[in-house]
Amino acid sequence: MTKHLDNPESCFVCRRRADGLGLQKGNAVGWLCQQCADGEYGVRMIRMPVREFDEYERAALVRASQGRAGHYLDCLGRTDLAQLHPEEWQHVCRLVIEDFGDEIKLQVGSGSSGHPARGLFNVHQTADNINQNEAA
Repeated sequence: MTKHLDNPESCFVCRRRADGLGLQKGNAVGWLCQQCADGEYGVRMIRMPVREFDEYERAALVRASQGRAGHYLDCLGRTDLAQLHPEEWQHVCRLVIEDFGDEIKLQVGSGSSGHPARGLFNVHQTADNINQNEAA
């Protein structure tokens, strides 16, 4: 497993849709959703060694595989995935992705320093705006 950097479509923390916010590490960028940026999850995880990040991912994968998707399938009375309607399958996938992201965020914690994350930038800002913000 890796940190999934340089994918502007996906939050590198929770794997949901990225919102044009990024953290730079060397030449790579970890793109973030607004929720992970606001909770400073990205700041904590981009500083984390890859092996430690892998442990968070493994634990989150276990949690997601035991989460709401299984309960949803039980409620449908079907566990053969080939028998699901496309909308039901999409809902199962959504539940797994949400549980995965929620578990990673739970593990990292939601404490905030109250200070803006240094190195966090919005893709919609101009280079001049970013430089002015960093100088301040």
